[in-house]
Amino acid sequence: MSVFDVQGETIAPSRIEFRGDDSRWTALFYLGVGGLALAYSIPMGGLEAIFGGFFGALFLLFAFGQAFRELDRSIHLVLDEEGITAPSVFVQKVPWDAVQSYSFDPNCDVKAVLVHLPEPSRFEPKVTDPLAEWPVTWYGFRLSLDGVACSYEEIEAAFRRFAPQVRKA
Repeated sequence: MSVFDVQGETIAPSRIEFRGDDSRWTALFYLGVGGLALAYSIPMGGLEAIFGGFFGALFLLFAFGQAFRELDRSIHLVLDEEGITAPSVFVQKVPWDAVQSYSFDPNCDVKAVLVHLPEPSRFEPKVTDPLAEWPVTWYGFRLSLDGVACSYEEIEAAFRRFAPQVRKA
């Protein structure tokens, strides 16, 4: 591949969406644990068979629940040339000139991106829990990336692509 081929193929997208990343792997885990519990407890007989059968059946029910539920493929975060859209956090789109900085929360068990805004209440926060409202209205918003199909590097690359003036804190 030559330099000209690379230049022709590098058309940058006008918008980057980060969607949910549900999978069926948890269903396989529950299926395996439930099957093992049933396979090892039923031949023992007695009280072990009753408890093993109960917990094995419970894990199998969880497996079927995970296998047949609807996957979350909704949009969690959108970065484009106009600003940031976080449908679960704000009603309105946050323009780039309102974003002060962004950072990642490495100390937390759940991976998250923190976007610092001087006036987050301007963009109509969607907060259903009154006790959870103060972080959104004080510094910006914290978006959990636990169930989102992305990495810190991909989000950082999207910020550099659309808002190079926004600093990483």
